[in-house]
Amino acid sequence: MKISVGPVLYFWPEQQLRDFYRQLESLPVDIVYLGETVCPKRREILPDQWLDIARQIAGSGKEAVLSTLTLLECRADLKKKKKMVDNGEFLVEANDMA
Repeated sequence: MKISVGPVLYFWPEQQLRDFYRQLESLPVDIVYLGETVCPKRREILPDQWLDIARQIAGSGKEAVLSTLTLLECRADLKKKKKMVDNGEFLVEANDMA
């Protein structure tokens, strides 16, 4: 059995998010999903920062999976999603609009 942790759905400050993911590094978790999945207006952490956190998680021996928004409101959202999808390092969770 594998244990996974889903993306944080709350709007936490950047340092609180980083601390949370840092704590997960020492817990018996196999897969960590991370990224903004709720609101495109939340810009506390940018795509490059999510990738850095994912690298940190992967460095601790866990699988990092990037989660992204399902509904996009503008070109800027599309550009961020493209950066995540084209990252070349991590799987990207395919969210559902249903």
